[in-house]
Amino acid sequence: MQPASKTAEMPETKRKLVDAGVRLMRLKGFTATTVDDICEAAEVTKGAFFHYYKSKEDLAKAAITRFGENQFADSHAAPYRKLADPLQRVYGRLDYVKESSGGTRHLTKGCLVGTVAQELSFTHSALRSSCQDAFLRVAGDFEKDLAAAKSVHAPQADFDPKKLATLFVSIFQGSLIMAKASEDNTVLSDNLEQFRRYLQTLFGQNSKN
Repeated sequence: MQPASKTAEMPETKRKLVDAGVRLMRLKGFTATTVDDICEAAEVTKGAFFHYYKSKEDLAKAAITRFGENQFADSHAAPYRKLADPLQRVYGRLDYVKESSGGTRHLTKGCLVGTVAQELSFTHSALRSSCQDAFLRVAGDFEKDLAAAKSVHAPQADFDPKKLATLFVSIFQGSLIMAKASEDNTVLSDNLEQFRRYLQTLFGQNSKN
């Protein structure tokens, strides 16, 4: 994957800083994470921080990109990608998302992009734009399989793959928030299962398929 290779080419100190930013901002949010926190977690000096990043916002943009690259690379390496039937890839993605978010065994750590979007959309336009780009990338990737599945299995069905992919992103992000609020991943699993059943209806299947 080209994005991952670009990240791998980062100088080690820069990589450590952005990785620390991902971990801490995902856990605590942007505002509660300080430059000192990031430097301590990365085990680098503040001088090294400002050598690579002019501000915490500048690092946050890099962290959003890094998080998105990692998530996208992991998704593309997942077994469901190799399924020949696009509809099975659609359902396989839901299984993958559920398990990679902790399943029913572990509480999700949430999504860095969603966390930053909620916290800063009205105050940091550059970060808001980065979050929107990340959401659109996920939706656009899912749209391809949904469109292919519609073409093969339900060409006459009355739904828009692009809007359906956007709905999935919205359901997933909202479910992450609810899971964190309840300290229980059950709501995340339940919502993804309800979305699966909705897809089965759209594709003319019953819930046992």
